Amino acid sequence: MDRKAKSLNTENKSRTEVIRVGVIHSLSDSRSDSRSDLSSDSRGEDVGSETLIKEATLMAIAEINRSGGILGRTIDPIVVDIAPSDQNIALQTRALITELEVKNLFGCGTSSNRKSVIPLLVKTQSQLWYPYSYEGLECSPNIFYTGTCPNQVVQPAIDWLLQHKGDRLYLIGTDGIYSRTVNKIIRAQLKLQNGLLLGEDYVPRNITNYRDIIAKIKHIAPTTVVITLSLENAVTFLRQYAEAGITAAEIPVLALRFSDLELRQLGDRLQQDQIELGAITGHLASANYFQSLDTSQNQDFLQKVAHWFEAGQKPLPAVHGTMQSAYSQVFLWKQAVESAQTFDVIAVRQAIYGQSFDSPAGKIVCDRNQHIWTACRIAEISSVGNFEILHTIDPIKPMPWLGVEDLPANTSTVAIELLADITQGIQQSWQLEKDAQDLEMTIAELLGRGHGKGRNQLAPEITRAVMSKLFNANQRLLKTQADLLNVEGALRDANELLEQRIEQRTIQLQKTIKRLQNEATDRQQAEMLLRESQQRFSAIADNVPGVVYRAILHPDGEVSMPYISPRTQEIFGISVEEFTEHLEWVFDMAHPEDRAELNEIVQNSAEALSTFEHEYRVSSLFEKVKWVRIISQPHRHENGDTVWDGVIIDISHQKQIEESLRQAEEKYRSIFERAIEGIFQAQPDGCYTNANPALANIYGYETPSDLLTKVADDPYRLFTEPERYQDLLHQISTNGAVNGFEALVYKSDRSIIWILINAKANYDQQGNFISYEGLVQDITERKQTEQALKAEQEKSENLLLNILPKAIVSELKLGHNTIASRSDNVTILFADIVDFTALSTQVSPNDLVTMLNEIFSSFDLLADRLGLEKIKTIGDAYMVVGGLPTARADHAEAIAEMALAMQRAIAQFKRGDDTTFRLRIGINTGAVVAGVIGIRKFIYDLWGDAVNIASRMESHGLAGGIQVTQSTYDLLQDKYSFWYRGKVFIKGRGEMDTYMLLDRKFPMPSLEIPELNSTNV
Repeated sequence: MDRKAKSLNTENKSRTEVIRVGVIHSLSDSRSDSRSDLSSDSRGEDVGSETLIKEATLMAIAEINRSGGILGRTIDPIVVDIAPSDQNIALQTRALITELEVKNLFGCGTSSNRKSVIPLLVKTQSQLWYPYSYEGLECSPNIFYTGTCPNQVVQPAIDWLLQHKGDRLYLIGTDGIYSRTVNKIIRAQLKLQNGLLLGEDYVPRNITNYRDIIAKIKHIAPTTVVITLSLENAVTFLRQYAEAGITAAEIPVLALRFSDLELRQLGDRLQQDQIELGAITGHLASANYFQSLDTSQNQDFLQKVAHWFEAGQKPLPAVHGTMQSAYSQVFLWKQAVESAQTFDVIAVRQAIYGQSFDSPAGKIVCDRNQHIWTACRIAEISSVGNFEILHTIDPIKPMPWLGVEDLPANTSTVAIELLADITQGIQQSWQLEKDAQDLEMTIAELLGRGHGKGRNQLAPEITRAVMSKLFNANQRLLKTQADLLNVEGALRDANELLEQRIEQRTIQLQKTIKRLQNEATDRQQAEMLLRESQQRFSAIADNVPGVVYRAILHPDGEVSMPYISPRTQEIFGISVEEFTEHLEWVFDMAHPEDRAELNEIVQNSAEALSTFEHEYRVSSLFEKVKWVRIISQPHRHENGDTVWDGVIIDISHQKQIEESLRQAEEKYRSIFERAIEGIFQAQPDGCYTNANPALANIYGYETPSDLLTKVADDPYRLFTEPERYQDLLHQISTNGAVNGFEALVYKSDRSIIWILINAKANYDQQGNFISYEGLVQDITERKQTEQALKAEQEKSENLLLNILPKAIVSELKLGHNTIASRSDNVTILFADIVDFTALSTQVSPNDLVTMLNEIFSSFDLLADRLGLEKIKTIGDAYMVVGGLPTARADHAEAIAEMALAMQRAIAQFKRGDDTTFRLRIGINTGAVVAGVIGIRKFIYDLWGDAVNIASRMESHGLAGGIQVTQSTYDLLQDKYSFWYRGKVFIKGRGEMDTYMLLDRKFPMPSLEIPELNSTNV
C-alpha cells in the first residue's frame, strides 16, 4: 500500500492524534481493466483520470490539515492502488479496514469495484465516499454517492434539445446497463413530448469502428445524435464523426458522459490527424461541472489545482466533474464530523443529511438517499477547444431509482427490488461472455503447448479442458436462464412502472423548465433594467458639473479607479486615461498649502469609514488657481478593499462670487454701520453673507457676526413660519424683488418680533440669480397697535351681537338704514314668572336682579342650544321666536322643546319660602314682521297679530302650563302630547280653541338638550 500523500500543508510535527482515511483507486493498468470491467461504460476513467481524482482528494485533505484538521486531529491519508480483480479488491479493502482501523474510504473506481466492497462495508460499519457519476439503481447506507444520477443530467438535457435543436433524435450507446437504462428514459421522454426516435444502436465495448453507423446517421439526418458511449469510445466516435465531415451546424452530437479530460484527448487526436478544431465546434455535453464554469468557487479551485500540480508555465491539467466531486466530498465529510462532534460512522451519517457545500460545481446538498442535489449544465465545444456553458438548471433532486422511490411505500419497495435485479442480470450475462473468452484462451494455450504432438495426442487434453469449461459455463447458463425466467415477468411490470414514473418525472421537469424560463425572462428584464439604470447613471454622471469617481484602496496598498466621469480635463487639465494611470496626481496637483490637510482628511476617512467634504486649491496645470470641493463616502468590502464613491466639483466661480461680495462689503461698510434700518446681503438660499449693526440690533445680537452664524445654522433663517420663509425666497427668485413683506422672526432670546422686508435680487452677466439684498424694519409696535385696534373692533362687534342677531348685524355693517322683513311661518313664545311682582316687594333689589338674571340666563342658554332667537325680556316676561331671522322647517318643534325645557329649568330655582318658581307660557304660530328700530339703543322686535295672540296665550294660560293655539297644535299633534282645554275667551279675538302642551310622544335626538342647573348658568 502506498501511504505517501502529497500535501499543500505545513503540518504541526508535534501533533500525534490523527484520523486515518483510505484513498483507494486503480492507479495501475486501469485502462485495460476498464475495458474488461462490466461497468466501465458507466465510468470509463483512464490511468491519468484516476490519478487526477486521487490527487484532488489529497489536495482537499492537505487543505483541511493546514487549517487545523478536524476536531483537533490531522487527517492521515492511506493511498491504496487496488488490484483489478474483485477478489483482490475485497482483500485489500478488508486489510485497510481491519488492520489499519480505517472507517472512511474515498474513491473506489468502477461500479464493479464498488459493488464488491458493499458486503464488507456493511459488516464492518464503514463508509465509502464515491465521487463518480454512475448508472443508478443503488442506494447503500454505507456509501455516499457524490457524483450524478441519470435523472440529473439526462432528462433536462433532452428537454433542452427538443426546444433548441429539434425533435428527431438518434441514440448510440455502449452495450451495457448504463446506455440501455438511459436510452429507455429518453424514449419515454420523446414519447411524452411528441419527439421522434429515428434510430437506436448499441455497440460492443471492444468495437472502435463507427463509420457504418456514422454513414447511416448522415443518410437519415436526425436533428441531434445522443451518445452514451463509454468515454474512450466517445472520443473515438467524435474523431471519426469529424473525419466524416459532419459538423455540429448540420447534425450536432450530445455526449452525456464527456468531460474536459476527454475533450482535451479528442483535441490532441485531431491535431495528430491534422483536423481543425472547427470540425467539433458546436457539439454538446451534459454534466454538472465544466472547467470553464465562471464562479468564484471554481476559480479558487482551479488556482489550488494549479498550485497542487505545480503547473507553473505548463498547461493546467484537465479538470473534470469527478475531480471536483472527490475534492468536495472530503469537505462534506468534515462538516458532518464537526456537526456530529465525533468520527463515529453512524453519527456522522445522520449528521450529513441536509449538509450543503459551495463546491466548484455550485451549491450541493446531501439528500437522505445518500446522493446529492446538484446542477445540470448544457455546454457546447467552442472554437478554441473548451466547453462554453449554454444552460444551467440548479439544483436537481437525486433519484437513483428514477423516481420510483417517491411512490407509496408498498409499491416503491417492490419496484426497487425489481430494478435491482436488472444489474444482476447484466452481471450474469457479462460473466458468461467472460467465460467464453477464457475458454478460447485455454484452447489456444493447449494448442501452443502441444506443438509437435499429433492431433490424437492433443485431443484428450483439449476435450477434457473444453468439457470442464463447458460444464462450468453450462451450470451458470442454466442458473442464469432460470433466474431470467423468474425475473422476466417482474421486469415487464417494472418496465411499465418505470415508464409511468419517467412520464411523471418528465411532466415535473417540464413544469420546472417552464418556471426556470419564466425566471430567465424575469432575469433578462432585470438585466435590461440594470443596463438602463447604468446608462442613466452614466448620463447623469457625465453631466454632473464635476468629476464623479469610484476609487479603491486594496489591502496590498495598490489603488485603482474602476470608474471616473469624463470631466477631468475641465478640472485637472488631464484626460481620463492619464488620471486613471496616475492617481497620485490627485494629491500632487493640490496646492502645496492644502496638500497636507487633504492627505490627513483622506487617511482619517479610510480609518473611520466616515464621509468627508473638503475644499482645496488645484494649481499644477493651470495659469490660475482653481478651487475644488471633494465630497466622498467610503465603505469597505468583505475582501478588505476600501472603496470611495464621490465627486470633485469646480467651485472657482463660487469663490469669485465670495470675493466680489467681500469687496462690496468693504465698499459699503460705512453705510451699513451708520444706517438706522437693518441692511443685509444674502445668498439665493437665504443665508446672510453680510449684515449691518442695526440689523443685528433688531434681532437682539451684539454683533453682525453673531447674527450671521445664527441665521446660517437655522434652516429657516430665524423665521417662525417655514412656509413664510419659503414664500419670501420664491417671490424674490420669481419676481426679482419683494416690497412690504411682513413676517414673524425670532430674536436672540427667542422672543418674537414683526419685521418688514424690502429686497431685490442680484444677477450675474449671464442672468443667473446669485444673491439678494435689502432693508429690514422692526414693525412690532405698529403691529401691536393694529392688533389692539382689531381687538377693540372685535369687542364692539361681540357686544352688538349680544343685542342683535348676526344676520342683522351684518346688514348694519353694510350701511343699510332700514332693516325689516316679513316671515309667514314662525312660532312665538311668551313666558311669565307667576307671582314675581309680589316677590319683588319681599327681597332686596340686588337679590331680585341676581335671581332674575340666573333664571333668564338659563333661558338664554336653552335658546342658543336650540338655535332660537331671543327677542327681549320685559320685567319678568321672556320672549323668544323660532324661524327668525333665519328660516327653519322645525320652528314649532324647537319652540315646543324650549317651552318644556324652560319648565324643567324654572323648577330648579327656589323662592325665599323654599317653594319653586312657576312659569306661564303661551305659544302661537303665524306671520310676523321683524325689524330694527331706534337710533341710539337698537332693538330687534316683532309685530303682527301672531305676536299678540302668543302674548294672550301666556296671559290667559295656567300657572306651570304651556298653552298653544290651534295653528301650533296642528303642527305638533303627531309628535307631542296635549290635552284640550276647550274654548277660552281671548281679548280682542273672542273665544279660541286652546291646548295644553304636556310632553313629547317619543324622543327626538335632533332636538335633545341637556338639563340645565344653576351651575351651568
